[in-house]
Amino acid sequence: MKPTTAVCGCVVAMIGLTITLSLFGQSRRGGIIHPFPVLAALDADGNGELSSAEIQEATAALKTLDTNQDGRLTQSEWRPAIGIEGGPGDRRPQNRSGAPFTQPSTPLPPLAEKIEGVSTGEILQQFGAKGRAGTTERQLANYRRVFGFTDTDQDGQHSQEEYIENGTYLTPRSRRGIFQASDSNKDGFVSEAEYVENRLITDEAKLIFNEMDANGDSKLTERELLDSGKLNDRRLASGVFKALDTNGNGELIIPEYLRVWGRWARH
Repeated sequence: MKPTTAVCGCVVAMIGLTITLSLFGQSRRGGIIHPFPVLAALDADGNGELSSAEIQEATAALKTLDTNQDGRLTQSEWRPAIGIEGGPGDRRPQNRSGAPFTQPSTPLPPLAEKIEGVSTGEILQQFGAKGRAGTTERQLANYRRVFGFTDTDQDGQHSQEEYIENGTYLTPRSRRGIFQASDSNKDGFVSEAEYVENRLITDEAKLIFNEMDANGDSKLTERELLDSGKLNDRRLASGVFKALDTNGNGELIIPEYLRVWGRWARH
């Protein structure tokens, strides 16, 4: 059965039917069949069926597969090549505006402790960030599942070779930036806990970014941030924007915004 058929089968389930997923999978060397990540994410209890409760949580489950955090699911994310040389992979996903999703390369400025007398932790709270308190156990479980699919040697951590050199999306430079942000203890590996923490931070930050992006062009201006009402103090809002705008060009793209937001969230 073709992969697209499997995905369509999941959509059919939205009418309220419970469907069996055991036939949908992809081969790995040695003839072992593994379910596609999209199906594993949807099937929270791993029983080979989608219940009505799992169907209701489908949207949140699918978001956990967005490993490059660009707001899109490419074939390499919902059906990555696991142990198959030359497998499919969309190496240059794009954001909503059609511009390449790239990781800024400029050095980060020193971490700000406070802006206009307000701590960065308090600023994130004003934006509406909740961290782990705003995440369901199902989302956490799905993050762990996605981690497992990309941990190709199943040693419980992502090495630079696995994630950066052998990655199947974005560019090596972008993958390196995401890897470095996730590797919070700087030991050269990303553990499951570090991966989950990074996904918690970045997924929530992207949701807040998109709420402020009034014209939906995947860029955030100071005016949009001010008009969003997230920060009532306009001087504070202006100071926050300048702290996030590390290249000083007057607009934010998601990777640039995440570089600073992630440091604030981990501080």
